[in-house]
Amino acid sequence: MVEPELLHTPPDETAPSAEGNDAHGEATKRVEMSGEEAMALLREGKVVTNARVGGLKFVGAVPFAVSFRGCVLVKPEFRGATFAESVSIVACTIDRAQFNRKTTFAKNVTLDGSVLQKTALRDVTVLGELFAAHAEFKGKASFQGCEFAGAVHFWEAQFHTWASFQNCTFRGEADFRSVHAADGFVVEKCQFLGDFLFRGANVEKKFSADGSRFEKLLDLSKAKLRDFAYLESIVAGPGQTFAFLNAVTERVRVHPAQVEGRLLSEREGRHDDAMQEYGLLKKCYGQLHRFDAEDWAFYRFKVAQRRATGTSWRRPWTKWRWLAEWLFLDVGCGYGTNPLRAVRMAAVIVFGFALIYGTNVEKFYTDKLPFPGEGASKTDYDNAAMIGLTTSVSVFTSGMGGIRELAQGWMNVPVMVESVMGTLLFGLFIVAFSRKVIR
Repeated sequence: MVEPELLHTPPDETAPSAEGNDAHGEATKRVEMSGEEAMALLREGKVVTNARVGGLKFVGAVPFAVSFRGCVLVKPEFRGATFAESVSIVACTIDRAQFNRKTTFAKNVTLDGSVLQKTALRDVTVLGELFAAHAEFKGKASFQGCEFAGAVHFWEAQFHTWASFQNCTFRGEADFRSVHAADGFVVEKCQFLGDFLFRGANVEKKFSADGSRFEKLLDLSKAKLRDFAYLESIVAGPGQTFAFLNAVTERVRVHPAQVEGRLLSEREGRHDDAMQEYGLLKKCYGQLHRFDAEDWAFYRFKVAQRRATGTSWRRPWTKWRWLAEWLFLDVGCGYGTNPLRAVRMAAVIVFGFALIYGTNVEKFYTDKLPFPGEGASKTDYDNAAMIGLTTSVSVFTSGMGGIRELAQGWMNVPVMVESVMGTLLFGLFIVAFSRKVIR
């Protein structure tokens, strides 16, 4: 088995000082240690602690575990290294790590509480899990062409610079909950085969996911996105869903067609939560002056609100109220967002009642037949159909004032019902049409 190559480089005056703080924040003096001395301790299975190590250069197979605590690693270089055991660098400072060739970590990598300065990971594969809770990235934070087979954990990581992930593959859960990005957070052309959790994250500038593919949950719940969030060019897998609950943002750019049927709370029947999320999208679309999209979000908000309203046969009026809201406000005009729905609903009502009237045409007073002729009567198919249609149109458009002495007996009941429905639909159409024109 090839041992890792060890080179010792002169100390860099610009690198972090040998003095530092221990886990309790108290000043401490770090021991100057060469790469050879550090590697000797690692081969013995020991943990390198409280040291300033320069000149580490890993090439080839590394068969032993690598573990550092409270150290400063100056310009460690990874050149085609393959780590067979776990790598743990906890509460350390990693200064300008260099990845010149493909590097593979067969097991877990732990960077909890470490400070990474000017970090650029390229062609790195982690077959285990990556732990970077409370880690800090300064100067540069770039991940290019990396593959993470297990879950990654960046809980409360601090990015004091732009966070950039390009052409990376996350096969497990990508946990970026509560991260803080002082600039922006960009994931470009990446693949997320598991959940992407950005819940509670704080991004001062833009959040962008251009060209990235998401197969499962894209969770922006409770995220504080100060600037634009670009989601319009993401690629959605068949099982991809969104979550926006309690997010603090006003500029989410996402098409309604991307969200339609993909809101996790709506799929799970949590309509109260869905109502809040659609309300957030409505506000975002309004800020962006995308009024058609705002109407869509408002409509979905009202649908979720209706579904969240409890109904019970013990209180039958709640069932009737739910049905009336669905029929007149939802189907009738899309809650004031779609005047064409009112037109379609009017056509259905007119033709539906025309069928009722046409099959009971003998119950109506008729002075003149629409199609007179020898032997013609109002019970003829043509005359019955036309009488039913003209009567229905007259009742629908004239309201209560035009139904007196029109029909006999119980046939007056559907006449009155259609009259009331026509009056209501006219009002709904005027509201929806006026809203469209004014906007």
